[in-house]
Parts: sequence; C-alpha cells; structure tokens
Amino acid sequence: MRSPAVILIEKTIREEQEAVQQQATRELIRNLAHEIKNPLGGIRGSAQLLERELPDPRFKEYTQVIIHEVDRLQDLMQRLLSSHRAMQPALVNIHEILERVLRLIHAEYPGVRVRRDYDISLPELTGDREQLIQVVLNIARNAAQALEGQGEITFRTRVLRQATFAKKRHRLALELRVIDNGPGIPESIRDKIFYPLISGREGGSGLGLALVQSFVQQHLGHIDVESCPGRTCFILQLPLSTPP
Repeated sequence: MRSPAVILIEKTIREEQEAVQQQATRELIRNLAHEIKNPLGGIRGSAQLLERELPDPRFKEYTQVIIHEVDRLQDLMQRLLSSHRAMQPALVNIHEILERVLRLIHAEYPGVRVRRDYDISLPELTGDREQLIQVVLNIARNAAQALEGQGEITFRTRVLRQATFAKKRHRLALELRVIDNGPGIPESIRDKIFYPLISGREGGSGLGLALVQSFVQQHLGHIDVESCPGRTCFILQLPLSTPP
C-alpha cells in the first residue's frame, strides 16, 4: 500500500506534466486558430460576391453551404481564441452556475434527467463566471451526447479541506463531480481525453475538454476523470481560500 507521501509526490508530478502539456496545448490552439481564422473572411466574402453574380438562383444553394460552414468555423475559432482572454474574477455561487447549466441541458436534451446533490454550506468562490459556466456546460453536454438524450446526470458538490493543487495548499476547496450513467470513455483515449482533437464521439471536435482543462488551471484548480461502462465522473476541484 502506497504511503500518503508517495501519493502526494505522484500527484505533484502528474500536475506538473499536465501544466506543461496544457501550456503546449494553449500555444498550439492559439497559433492554429489565428492561422485558420484569417483566410476564412476571404472565403466568406468571395462566396457572397459569387452568389450575387450567379445567373441561376438554384446555384445559390451551394454558396450558402460555403457561407454556413465558414460561419461555423469562425465560431469555433472564436471559442478557441476566447480561452486566452484575461479572467474577470468576481464572487460567484457555484450552485447558481449549476442551475444555469441545468436549464440549458433540460432545454437541449429534455430526455436527460439532471439530479442535484448539493452541499448548501459551500461559500462563494472567486472566479470567472462565464468560464465556469462553460466548464460545467462542456462536461454536461458531452455527458448528454454520450447518453444519446436518454439517461441521468448528477451534479454533486462538497467541501474539501486542506487540498493541494500545483504544490500549493488550500485550507478549503470546492469539489464538483459531474456523473453520468452513460457508456463510459473508451479506454484507448481515457488518459488523453483533455488533449485537443481527441474525442470519443464521432464528429466531435475534441476541443471542449481541452478548453475545460485550460479554464480550470487558470482558476488554480485541478480536473480529473474516472470512467467505466455505466459510470463516468468528472472531478473538478477549485480553491475557495485563495482567489485566482
């Protein structure tokens, strides 16, 4: 049986490796987004000019496909670049954030049941409200998609005491678990699930969880995942005692 000291050392090494990987990921995403975003405007403008010159209105169907797909790519690039904006910290209530996400999931996936298991004694934390909404929404939306619109997601909050993230000890921390009863993450990608362009879903961009990890690390927190068939649990831990 491993001693607590060994477990702590292993956790520290893992966090350091994740930090290096995340920094490389951020640079890759930023450079890739800039390189792709610039020519998209030219493609869209050319498609609009071509549409005006086409003699047969039936051909406009094809230019509309180009414009629609360019708009989709531009939206994706904006999401990637937004992960590098400066945080806007303020006092936020994690349960208000969870309720906001719960309403969005109910609207988008009415067949998915979302259970609440809240620790109402949790104090507010200092964080970027929009980033935290995006973190929980990306995880919950992935879960709902894995459930194929039918199943159950649980939001569970608890207080952690004397938690250590990135070699820094915090008197109090928030632990949020997002649990679903879906098919689980394939073992082949489980240890790479937070890498960009890695997705367990056909047609997925593999960017949602990379952004999640980036936002969590900007909050000086930690995220991990446990998964097996029938149960996947994302464990998000954020300091309460030290503002970012």
